[in-house]
Amino acid sequence: MEGNEAITERALEILCAVAGDDEPGRDLDVPLFASGLIDSLAVVRLVVAFEDAFGLSISPAELDRERWSTPRELIADLERRLHRKGAA
Repeated sequence: MEGNEAITERALEILCAVAGDDEPGRDLDVPLFASGLIDSLAVVRLVVAFEDAFGLSISPAELDRERWSTPRELIADLERRLHRKGAA
């Protein structure tokens, strides 16, 4: 499996587990906050899970809710973070 596909698959697994729903895995454009799939507590759980899964350090100060508004945006943000980490 390619790197980005692996990231996408793992991120969606985590997202669906935290949301308690498989909707984010079926619809990459579902609005996570507006639909109620994700709330502030879920964001904290996501940050911890993504840090563990991908070896990232995600500061709450650098979290942009817009960048995590849909599964597609969230995955793109994770890929940017991983790319920056790799380039550092």
